[in-house]
Amino acid sequence: MPVNLKSIIDRITQIHKSKDTIGIDIGATSIKFAQIRKSGETFEILLCKSVENPPTLVMATELTPELREEIIKNIKQTISKEGIKTRSAATSIMGNSVIVRYVKFPKMSPEELSKSLRFEAEEFVPFDITDVYLCAEIIRDVEEEGQPKMESVFVAAKRDIVDTKIDILRDAGLTPVVIDVDSFCVLNLVEQIHPTFVDENAVLLHIGARMTSLAISEHGIVRVVRDIPFGGNLISNFIMNTFACDYSQAEALKKQYGLVPSEEMESAPDPEVAEQVTNASIQAIDEHLIPEVQRSIDFFNTISTSGEEIRRIILTGGGALLKNFDRYLNRQFDIEVSPFNPFEHFEHNLPPEVIETGPVYAVALGLALRKSGDTSAVRAE
Repeated sequence: MPVNLKSIIDRITQIHKSKDTIGIDIGATSIKFAQIRKSGETFEILLCKSVENPPTLVMATELTPELREEIIKNIKQTISKEGIKTRSAATSIMGNSVIVRYVKFPKMSPEELSKSLRFEAEEFVPFDITDVYLCAEIIRDVEEEGQPKMESVFVAAKRDIVDTKIDILRDAGLTPVVIDVDSFCVLNLVEQIHPTFVDENAVLLHIGARMTSLAISEHGIVRVVRDIPFGGNLISNFIMNTFACDYSQAEALKKQYGLVPSEEMESAPDPEVAEQVTNASIQAIDEHLIPEVQRSIDFFNTISTSGEEIRRIILTGGGALLKNFDRYLNRQFDIEVSPFNPFEHFEHNLPPEVIETGPVYAVALGLALRKSGDTSAVRAE
């Protein structure tokens, strides 16, 4: 049976039970808030809000105390302004400080795995094993060379990254009940609201401002998870270099033109500018995203148990809004590519301008579906 991978990392000392959880996706360009209520098989969005970060945070390479306080202030103000009553919050982590691996451990009980996880995982973790939180989700029992084993997904995350997110929520007056991984948030969302997802092999690409979270699912079971250092900001940087302009101008050009197909170039408002924007964007994508996605697909094909090809690439995040990005990826991989707007699967009263940006809220909505204690993941002692 498909496993629904949920919270993989938990550093919560007090489990706080709550009917609703507010999902808070703290990104580079904005903070996304989401709150969902489930009634039977129906999901209703109670809140979906995005708050832009200051330019200093968008361009920052590290989280300074001043920027940290800015994030906390924005969270506090949004909680107050939107009249959010729940104090149970979920947020997520991603990047080079998070390692996700699909591995086979020797067959053992959850209690035994908890005690031995640090030893079992040491060969997969490039950090000091004492500096990380470790957790594993057991998928199923298998036999390999006559020996009983367990297929598992394990996550190692550097303690300082996890602790920083937890402390931000606490300093904003919230009770952190879940710390998840961006890729698993999107997987959780798609699994719960996309009825045919578990019937096929699919790639999920959540393209943020700085990073892209990739997950490959085989009939609902995650097989490959990784983060790629590619995002919308990188495309903007290539456009900045092409036009010798500032970041805001590059962003405007990117949003106006996106990737203009050659057959539509002459009808663009300014064909010369359109071509330059398109070429700069494609250069960024071809150099930094395409090879990494292809490498991940090739690896998946070597470990796939079904032997079936990947049928679909699902796009979420701000990158999913880039004009004709799906068409370009389709040509590169010869796989169906579709932006995923989760609002199409929820009841809501959201304004049109928010509905249009649905893919941006995938992580926040995936977090909002979470509850404390809703996972069977085994944590290392």
